[in-house]
Amino acid sequence: MDDDEKIRAKAHELWEAEGRPEGRSQSHWEQAKEIVAIKESFSDTLQPLAETVDDPVEPAIAFENQGEFPGLTDEGDAARGPSWDNARDVEESESVGAEAPGATLAKTKRAPRR
Repeated sequence: MDDDEKIRAKAHELWEAEGRPEGRSQSHWEQAKEIVAIKESFSDTLQPLAETVDDPVEPAIAFENQGEFPGLTDEGDAARGPSWDNARDVEESESVGAEAPGATLAKTKRAPRR
């Protein structure tokens, strides 16, 4: 059976499965083409792999001594996030020249929503 016959048979099967609607022949034909192509190409994915796949990519010794070398963690060794000391330094540097402590905050406050 050639491809056109397989597609025609599958399109007819789809048409009957949908209750034989009119005006859907193009849609059924496109769906059937995809289904037939997928079924025919599936056997290509089942071919045995080449003989070289059995060769290890890296020698096992590379994995055995990985734990012997200390290194950085994924997050690194630096401090995590901002510190309170840095926040105080920033607040002090912003309040220099301000009329009163917290004056910069008073300027940025918004009226409550209603």
